Amino acid sequence: MSEGVKKVSGNGRKMIELMSPAGSLEGAKLAFDAGADIVYAGVKNLSMRPKRVEFDQNLGELIDYAHGRGRKVYATTNVCPKPSDIPLFEKRMAEVSALGADAVIVSDPWVMEHVRDNYPDLPIHASIMTSVVNAEAARFYKERGAGMVVVSRSLGDLDEIRRIKDEVNVDLEVFVHGGICYMYDGDCYMSSYWRQKRDFDPDLGVFRLFGQNNTKGECQLICKRDCALTADGEELAKGRLMRRPDDVGLDRLPAYIDIGVRVLKIEGRAMSLNYIAEATKLYRQAIDLYYVDPERWTMLEEWRPAIDQLIEERLDYEKTWHIG
Repeated sequence: MSEGVKKVSGNGRKMIELMSPAGSLEGAKLAFDAGADIVYAGVKNLSMRPKRVEFDQNLGELIDYAHGRGRKVYATTNVCPKPSDIPLFEKRMAEVSALGADAVIVSDPWVMEHVRDNYPDLPIHASIMTSVVNAEAARFYKERGAGMVVVSRSLGDLDEIRRIKDEVNVDLEVFVHGGICYMYDGDCYMSSYWRQKRDFDPDLGVFRLFGQNNTKGECQLICKRDCALTADGEELAKGRLMRRPDDVGLDRLPAYIDIGVRVLKIEGRAMSLNYIAEATKLYRQAIDLYYVDPERWTMLEEWRPAIDQLIEERLDYEKTWHIG
């Protein structure tokens, strides 16, 4: 929160919170310095990002650092466990609770009920991986212990988000900036057919085909690659035909606040430190300006270069890590 701006608006309503990605302790500190109220951090072997951007022993250090500055940490554990994963899940959930995480982000109904029944003081958030696109789905997860639901990025209609908020008494979180999957978030299996190799998985203790589990950081971003559309042997189109444009939701800020969204979330745990800091700074400024004068808030032309730079940096990331 920027200096001089309170966390409660003039009408007594809680201000919307800004959540940034943390792929490392350094990245989390930069996000907090740039104005993040919350960071979300992947728990080792249990979140849908590469292991290099997950937290293990240093999760406790991150939580202590955040709490010492009045900020929060949401622990991301949003893979759906197979039977062999369950002992690891149970062990890690006990650790996350003991470390004092402010919430745990999960996607599996069993995990939700396990946390609800064993760690009643640990808030549960239904992950983007649950693909919530209607009120009944939000109600389903609320009944299993979720106090906050992350709505699907496939919900492009603000009225659909408003309907969920109006019909279900649950806090909502929305992704406001970042890359978007071609299909429902995390539900694509195209990577399972890309460069498969049989190798030993030390986490599971078995040999398996790598490339089959995109929710464990193995997504190859197939939808971001060049491809061709053909019919009867004729090439009709070529290029990144499946790549969806980055989501830039800055102009939707007043609508999200009016709906009653609790948290705005920036995507990008695997992105650079500069990306995390600059994206956080941009959205922090926009949020603070809104609460200073809601009636006169508007998109500033000076924000455009920053937005363009964030989009360009994501394209560079895709080329560096997945496309080359």
